[in-house]
Amino acid sequence: MYCPVQRATLAAIAGGDLDALDRDPHAGPILAIIERSADLGNFGRYRGVFELGIGVEGFTPQPGALPALGRNGVRTLSCTAAIATFVPMAVSPARLAELLDALAAAHPWEIPVIEVADVHLFGEPPAD
Repeated sequence: MYCPVQRATLAAIAGGDLDALDRDPHAGPILAIIERSADLGNFGRYRGVFELGIGVEGFTPQPGALPALGRNGVRTLSCTAAIATFVPMAVSPARLAELLDALAAAHPWEIPVIEVADVHLFGEPPAD
């Protein structure tokens, strides 16, 4: 999922203040959903697992769009966090849809970019 973050959050992260993510008005609620979920970021002995990359997202809203940032016809650049998390294969399609709906509802964009793909992890988690 690509999520906008405030410039101050990006600067704080670059300066080593990783907790700034939790305080960001856009990334914070999404990370809270992952942290509270029994399914998102579930690696058995680890919960709430996510990875984050920082960067820039560019887009040009077209006529009819209702952008939360920028305006129609003008290229907009946004500080962005690429948040990746994982869901066990045993999660039902209906539950996965619920999780995706919750993430999309917390996202500020009109059309959030959420990628879903099969991932095969290296190795097996240790037995309990």
